[in-house]
Amino acid sequence: MSEKKIPQHVVDAFWQRWGNNSFMQAQGLQLDVVGVGEAVVRLPRATAAQRGGGGSDSVLNGGVIAYMFDGALGCAIASSLLARPDIGSVDPRSLRQSTINLDINYVDAATGEHFEARGKVVRAGRNIAFAEGELLDAQGRTCATAKGIWRIFWPREPAPAQA
Repeated sequence: MSEKKIPQHVVDAFWQRWGNNSFMQAQGLQLDVVGVGEAVVRLPRATAAQRGGGGSDSVLNGGVIAYMFDGALGCAIASSLLARPDIGSVDPRSLRQSTINLDINYVDAATGEHFEARGKVVRAGRNIAFAEGELLDAQGRTCATAKGIWRIFWPREPAPAQA
């Protein structure tokens, strides 16, 4: 992971906008922003309903893995946006982004009790961002990898009032 320390104002703005939201809570996921452009989404204890991958009761479902990657990579991008020098006085609650593409390679059965998806920004421009990540099981094995593209939507300035 990155050695760059994330500035406190970026952390505060991130949690104001993206932290502890219903997207993560719906699957029992925990989020940690570990650096500018880096985030980790943890599943501390997989439930029976989150298993069934490959027809096995012990393997994490691929849909849950995709959910974790979307959160980890998207939050990594969000943290990098909030650290941009041109963020200025933009209210972090008004900054939006949308997943354009998310490619996942399932390289090994994801077994065990807990998992983490690590996301890292590869490149972030003003309107498009690229990120990649990996899903690790409790033993630290890479079970899946992902790469994706996100569209960034900056808030628009209100139109000047007409007289």
